[in-house]
Amino acid sequence: MLKALILTSNSVRHEYFANIIASNFKVVGIISEPKSNYFTKQINESLLVKKHFEDLAKYERAYLGSFSSFPQVETLRINKSEINSAETLTWAKSRNANVVFLFGTGILSEDWLNAFPQKIINLHLGYSPRYRGSATLFWPFFNDEVEYIGATIHLAEKKVDAGAILQIIKPKILKDDNYYDINFKTIKVSIDSIANIANSFFIGDILPVIQSQEEQKYLYLKRDFTEDALLKVLARYGEKKIAPISR
Repeated sequence: MLKALILTSNSVRHEYFANIIASNFKVVGIISEPKSNYFTKQINESLLVKKHFEDLAKYERAYLGSFSSFPQVETLRINKSEINSAETLTWAKSRNANVVFLFGTGILSEDWLNAFPQKIINLHLGYSPRYRGSATLFWPFFNDEVEYIGATIHLAEKKVDAGAILQIIKPKILKDDNYYDINFKTIKVSIDSIANIANSFFIGDILPVIQSQEEQKYLYLKRDFTEDALLKVLARYGEKKIAPISR
């Protein structure tokens, strides 16, 4: 069994992620870095946005709240922006992991890539390379491109979320699903799939596919997420039901 190091954050989804990895690999350590709330300004300025994030939290607990803590393994809890410190990397290398699973931390430095070449597998919540930047699960709804809702499991490299793709995971969308269901179905199925994908990669059954930058269509920044954008998405996908879409 491969020895795994987990780099993640500290919310419900990250606890779920760590426990799923631990059920499939020998976890030799977890590094947990807290995440900032990227949309504090929007939340403070809009009651609608505030309620939206409260609803996201409720759905997250419903879909991913199976665990109330990280698995019982040695865990290094660091402060925000300490993922690339010399102390953190020294601790990580001392774990002697065969694979590093990455989900939800800050951007890794080149020192990480040199220390674990072709061994860092990232879970990116977005359909790469078509959607890049911030809130990449949100914008396919905004653009009425539900067929491009997905998560990308890829090898980490210097350019953010641009590493060679191992697999793109898409949720099974049912006619009664709303925005929040689809969002968390995507997160759950991608986490549930990552262990098999990693094992297949390491035995040579999956060959990484280099991302084509010509296929990138959208790049969204944090400031692009506004009350007006949210209103459009919730009017179309909030409570209104949609039919399954396949591609």
